Amino acid sequence: MLISFCHPRPTQVELDKHYGVGETSEVSQNILSNFYPKASSRGRRAFFNAVKLLPYIWGKRVMDLGCGGGFVVGSMKTVGAREAVGIDINPSSVGYASAKYPKCKFYCGEFGDFSNRKLGRFDFIYSSEVIEHVVDVEAYMKFLVDMTEPLAKVFITTPDIASNQVPKNVTSWDVFSPPLHIQFFTQATLTQLFERYGFKVIKRTTDRGGAGLKMLFIKSRS
Repeated sequence: MLISFCHPRPTQVELDKHYGVGETSEVSQNILSNFYPKASSRGRRAFFNAVKLLPYIWGKRVMDLGCGGGFVVGSMKTVGAREAVGIDINPSSVGYASAKYPKCKFYCGEFGDFSNRKLGRFDFIYSSEVIEHVVDVEAYMKFLVDMTEPLAKVFITTPDIASNQVPKNVTSWDVFSPPLHIQFFTQATLTQLFERYGFKVIKRTTDRGGAGLKMLFIKSRS
């Protein structure tokens, strides 16, 4: 399986500085318990996304992995999720989400922080623009396996390095942005990765006007 990735890869500590982990970071200072940048537009977009995914959300136990300010989590609860949970590494984002969406549950931490927590398993996991940031993709996939019920659905979005909108000189692509984006996928390589962990593609949603992958997977019965 061929995946394009950043070399040398930054450490998690280095990435944490970019992602605003720590209250002294610039990112965290821009987020307050009652303020999140572009909250209105983020909320509208999250609601429309939740409506599109309604068949996988209604009456289900759902999670947004990399939830940011909790907009998708709140929207999934609004459209009928039985229980909606969000996980993010930024404490300020989790603080905002917890204050804005009190009917949902939010946790701050990395994948390994949740291996022994009694969070239970989920019927649907949403993870948008996250996997390209992850240093340890194997840990990300194992987390998805551990946290999902048999036949659970997983919806992933990530940049598509095979898109015809990607310039020949990939370093000039505005989405490239190392070291924030550690690796890039194509439809084929993302499919192969998920199949290794027992997930099959249900469908790919067209990313109109963008160079992105939007793919829905289903976990095997076992």
